[in-house]
Amino acid sequence: MHRISWKTLLCASCAAAFGASAFAGESGLLFSMSANPRADFAQGDPIPNFADQVSAKKDASGSFVAIEDTATLAWHAAHHIYAQRGTLSFAWRARYPLGRQQFPIFRVSYGDHSSWDMAWLRIDWNGHGFDAFVTDANLARVRVSYRIATVPSPDQWIRLAFSWDETRGIRLYVDGHEVARKDTTAVLEAGLDQFGPHGRTISPHQAHALYQFARGGDLKNLKIYDHMLTLEAAVALAADAIPASETYPTRSLAQSDWEGEWRLRYGWNRPNDPPFYLTAPSTHIRLVPFTAAWDLKERMTNGNDGIAETTWPGVYNRSKLPGRDDYFELPDWNVYVEGGKSVTFDLPKEPWNHVEFQGAAFGKLTYLGTKGEKPLAERPSGQERTYYQFSDLEGGCLRFDNVVQETPIQELQAFHIAPGQEPLNEFALSYRVNASADPALYPSTGAVRDYIDGRYVADERSIVVALPDDAPLEKRDAKPQPSMPIVHVVIPNDFRYLRNRRQKGHFAYGWNNIEGGLDGIAIDLPALKVTPAMGGLIPLNIQIKDPIWPGRNLMDVSVSVKPGEARTLWLDTRDRLLPNDSALYLSIASASADFNAAALDGAKIRLVFKPRREALTEHIADRLDQVKDNYAWLVEEHTSDERFSRLRRLEAEFASLFQADPENKLGRLYWAELNPSQGWPAFTRPVAPKGIPAWAYLQTEDLKLVHRFVEWWIDKRQVAYGDFGGGISDDDDLTQQWPGLALMGVMPEKINKSLGALTDAVDRNGMITNGLGTIVTDYLHSYEEGINARAEDMYLNWGAPKTVERLMQTARAYPRIIETNTQGHTHIVSQLFSSTDVVRERQWGWAIPYSNLILHPAVLLAEYNGNPAMKALVLSVADGFLAHGRKDASGKLVFPEEVNAATDEARGRLGPGSRGVDALVQLFWSAYHLTGDEKYLAPIDAVLDPAPGRGLALMNASLLTQLETRSKGWGAKILADLDRREAEAKTAHRPPGFLLGGENGAVNDARYFAWLLRGDKRYLEDLFADEVQLGTQRMPLVTEGHWWTDRVEVPNALLQRTRLGGVATSRGLFAQGNLISWRFAGASDAESVGLLVHDPRPDRFTVEVYNLSNKPIEAVMTGAALRAGIWTMAGEGQKEKRFAFGRGRSLKLHFKPHETVILHFALVEAGPDVSTLPDLGIGPEDVAQGAEGIDLTVHNLGSVASKPAFARLLDAKGKVLASAAVPVIAPPLDNTPQTVRVHLPALAQAVKTEVVMDGEEITRANNIAVLPHP
Repeated sequence: MHRISWKTLLCASCAAAFGASAFAGESGLLFSMSANPRADFAQGDPIPNFADQVSAKKDASGSFVAIEDTATLAWHAAHHIYAQRGTLSFAWRARYPLGRQQFPIFRVSYGDHSSWDMAWLRIDWNGHGFDAFVTDANLARVRVSYRIATVPSPDQWIRLAFSWDETRGIRLYVDGHEVARKDTTAVLEAGLDQFGPHGRTISPHQAHALYQFARGGDLKNLKIYDHMLTLEAAVALAADAIPASETYPTRSLAQSDWEGEWRLRYGWNRPNDPPFYLTAPSTHIRLVPFTAAWDLKERMTNGNDGIAETTWPGVYNRSKLPGRDDYFELPDWNVYVEGGKSVTFDLPKEPWNHVEFQGAAFGKLTYLGTKGEKPLAERPSGQERTYYQFSDLEGGCLRFDNVVQETPIQELQAFHIAPGQEPLNEFALSYRVNASADPALYPSTGAVRDYIDGRYVADERSIVVALPDDAPLEKRDAKPQPSMPIVHVVIPNDFRYLRNRRQKGHFAYGWNNIEGGLDGIAIDLPALKVTPAMGGLIPLNIQIKDPIWPGRNLMDVSVSVKPGEARTLWLDTRDRLLPNDSALYLSIASASADFNAAALDGAKIRLVFKPRREALTEHIADRLDQVKDNYAWLVEEHTSDERFSRLRRLEAEFASLFQADPENKLGRLYWAELNPSQGWPAFTRPVAPKGIPAWAYLQTEDLKLVHRFVEWWIDKRQVAYGDFGGGISDDDDLTQQWPGLALMGVMPEKINKSLGALTDAVDRNGMITNGLGTIVTDYLHSYEEGINARAEDMYLNWGAPKTVERLMQTARAYPRIIETNTQGHTHIVSQLFSSTDVVRERQWGWAIPYSNLILHPAVLLAEYNGNPAMKALVLSVADGFLAHGRKDASGKLVFPEEVNAATDEARGRLGPGSRGVDALVQLFWSAYHLTGDEKYLAPIDAVLDPAPGRGLALMNASLLTQLETRSKGWGAKILADLDRREAEAKTAHRPPGFLLGGENGAVNDARYFAWLLRGDKRYLEDLFADEVQLGTQRMPLVTEGHWWTDRVEVPNALLQRTRLGGVATSRGLFAQGNLISWRFAGASDAESVGLLVHDPRPDRFTVEVYNLSNKPIEAVMTGAALRAGIWTMAGEGQKEKRFAFGRGRSLKLHFKPHETVILHFALVEAGPDVSTLPDLGIGPEDVAQGAEGIDLTVHNLGSVASKPAFARLLDAKGKVLASAAVPVIAPPLDNTPQTVRVHLPALAQAVKTEVVMDGEEITRANNIAVLPHP
C-alpha cells in the first residue's frame, strides 16, 4: 500500500503558486478562496485536506460555500498562513438565527501541541458579537472581544478580518471597521497544520464538528496575507475590493522592535547572559537524553521531545493563563488536578553540565543525586530561553519546581560540554557549505526546501547546500533576498539524480544503504566576519532536524564565538540510522544582524558514522519511545487517516524503528494495535494443567490479567488527591471498569477505596454543582464530569448514605433539563447544559440517544428504593420517545434517532449504528425492568433485530435467556454468523491472532451467546484464550504506555457475564444486569475459582464451580438483579436448601479443592420488591465524636417511612455498650435527604456503631459504621 509521507503531502518544490497570474496584484496574498472549496489562489495546495458536507451554492447574494452543522472543511496551513504575523479575512453569514450560545466561526491549528484541540487561532461568535485570539508559544492567548450593536440577521453577510503581529499585537475588523485591538508583544512563532471554518477541532490528529460544536454557516471570499493589514486594506476587503499594495515588512535587527522579537525568541534578550562561549578550538557537545520525565506518577511525553510546540505540563482547559479559559468550558484532560507544579527528569548514568530551557515556566532547578539535593539555578519569569552551566554532575535526576502551576516548559535538554573532537576512528562523509550553489539542482532536497518555505516567513528562508568536493553544482540565478540572521543548511542524501537531468559523469556520494549509523555531526565554523552582538560575542543557535520529521529537533543548542575565531563543534547527537530518501537538514541562527549565508560559506560539515550495530541501541530506544509517546496521544481519537500529520509522523517513526529492528517485540505490539487487520504477533495459548477444566483455567487466567491491569493503575497512577492523571472526567471513564472486578471478588476493598477517592476528588475539584456539572458542556461530557463516578460508586456501596444522597442531588436537578412539551411528551431539552445554564437554541435543543446517559442516577434510584419521582421520570422520558414510533412501508415499527424537545420534530432512524445508541437501550431496558411492560422493548428490537450479536453486547442483562420469545430468532442469527466467521478463519489465509484484529470483541460476544444457546464449553475456552492473548499482549500498552485514561482497557464484560450472570456496569452501559456478586475469604481466592452462571434469569439460574486450588475456599454469594423471596438451592448429592434471597441478601458457600460443583437456584415463593422496603443507613462520615459523646446522623434512604429503631454502640466482640432510640424518619420522596441526629455516650471500648430496625430493609450493609480513631 502506498504510504503518504510528510514529503508527499507538501507541495513538493512548488515552482509557482496555484492561480498566481490572476492574483499577481495582491501583495502578500498567500491564499484566496472565493466560493468553492478549491482555492482560486494558493501558494501551496489549493485542494482542501478535508471537505465533507460542504458544497458550492449560489443565491441572490452570489456564490458561496455552504457548511453544514457537522461539516469538516480544512486546508493545509503550510505556505498559506504563518504564526508570526498575518491577516485572515472572509465573509460569513449565520444562515439561521444567532443567539447567546457561542460557537467557533474559524480556526487555525498548531502543527503539534499539548492541547487537545491544538487551536492556535480562533474567531468565534461569542453570544453577543465576536471574539478572536492567537496563542503564544506559552499557551496564553492574545485575545480581543467585541459586542455588536445589532445581532446580524441569518441572511446578513458579515465581513470579518483579523490581523496579528508578534511586535504589535492583534486587530479585529468587522465590516471594515476596527472594533477591537490589543497592542502587545508576544512570541507567536510556531508550526501550523490546518485551517478552516467552524467545527470542534481541526488539528493534526482529528477534524470534526460534533458535540456542542455542531454548528455551520456560509463562507466566501476567504483570503490570507503574510502581514498585518492596515485599516484601509480592511476597508477594501470589506467591500470585496483588492487592497492597495502593501508588502511584508522589511525586518532588520537595526530596529528595536524586530531586534527585540528576534532576541526574545532565541534567549539573547539578556545582554549579560550570552550562550556558552567556545573557548577551545574544538568542543564536544553531547546531548544527554532524559530517560523519562514524571509529573506526580505520570510519564510525561512532552517538554523534552524536540518539538517546541508540545509542552509540559498538559494543557488545563479550565486555565488560569491569560485569555485561555473561555466560554467553551472543556474538561481538563490528560492532567492531574495538582499536576504542573513539579516535573522530574531521569538521566542516564553519565556526566552532564549544561541545561537549556525554553518556555515561560519559572522556578527552581534542582539536582537529585546519590548524596541528596543540590540547587542548580533559579529561573526568572518573562523569559523564553535560558542556559545554565555548572560543574559536572553524574546521572541522577533533574527536578523543576514551577512557581505558577500551568506555565509551560517547551523544551528542557541536558548536555555535556567539554573540549574535544569527533572520533577519528569512525567513517565520515565530508561536505562544505556552498552559498552560491543552487539547492534546487538536487531533488532530494526538495521536500526539505518546501518544508522551510511552508513553515518559515519569507525573510527566514535563506537556504544553502553543503556539498562534497567535486560535486556537480549550478550557480543560483536569483540574488539573495534580505534575510534575518538564520541559515538553513541542507545536505543532499545522494547526487545520482539531478533536476536538470543532464549527464554529470559518475559522481556518487551519500549515505544510502550505508553500513553505519550517524554518531553525530562535526562542524568547522569559519572565522566569522560579523559584528558581535553580546559583549563581544556572536551568539549562535544550532538546530539539527530529525531526518524523518523536520518539525522535531535531534539537537537544539546555543553557543557563542568571537569574530575571527574559527571553531570546531562536535555535536554528539543520539545515534540515528539515516533514511535513504531524505536530505539532512540543520539551521544556524545568530543575534548578529550581518550573519547570513555568505558568512557560513566554506564551513565544513562532517557526518560521522559508527558501525551500524553500535548505533542500534540508541536509535531503537529513541524511535520506540517516539512510537509509544505519539501513540499515547493518538489513541484518544483513534486516528487512522493519513491526512492527519500526527499519524504520518507515527508511521515514519514505525518505519525507522523497523528499519533497525524489524522484529522489535514491543514495536510489533504497537503496530498490531494500529493495524489489527494484519493480526497480532504469535502467541502460545496457555494450556490447562492436567485434570483442570480448560474453561476454568483460562477464565481465571483472564481474571488475573484484569486484576493486574486495575491494580497497576491504582498503584502506579492514582495519587493522594484521588485522580489518575487523565483529568478526572476521563479518569472516571477508566474506573467504570472497577465495579465489575470488585463484584467478582477481586480486591474489593482496594477497588472500593480507589473509586471512593476518585469520587471524593470530583467534589473537591468542584466539578458538580447542585447535582449537575459545573461547566456548560455537552450530553456526554456533562455525564463524565463526575456524575458517572458517583453512579459507579453505587454498585460497590449499595445503600451507603453518602453515595445515595449524591445521586439524589442529581435527581433534584432533573427538572432543569427534562420537561414535558406542549404535545405532552417528556424529553431532555438540551444537548448543552450545566447546573446554571441550559442552552435550548435550534441545534442544541435536540434529544439524541447519547443524552440518556444523564439518567444513570435516576435509574439507580428507581432500582434501589423505587423512588416514585425517579420511576415516573424514567418512564415518562421513555414514553416521550415511544410516542415518535411509526410504521415504515413494510409495517415495521421504527423510531427516530433524535427528537427536538420544544417542537417535537423527529429525524433520523434508530438502528444498531446510531451514535450513542447504547445509552438509549439502557433507558428502555430499565423501563421494562421497572414495569414488565413489553412496549418498552420496541426500541430495543429496532436495535437488536438487524444485528442481534452487536445489540445484545450492549445489554448488561442476559436478554437471550430473559426474553424467550425473541431468543430463538436472535440466537439463530448469532449462531449462523459465528459459524460463518469461524469457518472462514479456518479456511482463509489469515495471519496469527486474526480474530484479535478488530473482530475479536464481536466474535467473543458471539461465542458467549453460543455457549448459552448450545452449552458447548469449547466456545468459552476459545473466548477466554483470546482474551488472555489480548490482555497479555496489550498489557504493556495500556499500562506503561501511559495512554489517555479513558482509552485503556482490559475487557472484563464477558468475565462478568460468565461469573455474575450479567454485567454490573461498563462504560456507557448503566442498566445493571448482574444477578449475583462474590466475596471470598482469601485475597487470591477469586482467581482460584472458575465460575459459570448458566441460564441466567431473575428467578432462576445455575452456578457451575471449579476450585483450582489445593485448599477449600469459602465464598459469599450476594444477590443483585434478582427477584426477592424464598429460593431453593439444589445440586447433585446435596439436600435441597430453602432460604430468603434476592437483591442485597447473601449466602455462604464452601468449595472443595479440585471439585466441580453444580448448584441450581430457583425462586419458589415471591417476596416483596426490595425497593419498596424502608432503609435506615449510616456511614463513617455520619459519626461525629467529641469529648461529650458521639453524635450519629441516621438517614432514611428508602421511599417509605422508617420504623422506630435503635442506634447502638458495640465493642470489638459485638457486645452492646449503649443504645439510643431513633425516631421514625420520613422518606426522601423529593430526593432531599431525611435524617435525624442521635446522641450516644463516649466509651473507650466502643469500636463501631449500628442502627437496628425491626423488619426487613432494602439492605443491612449500611447499618454499621466504624468509629474514627481518636
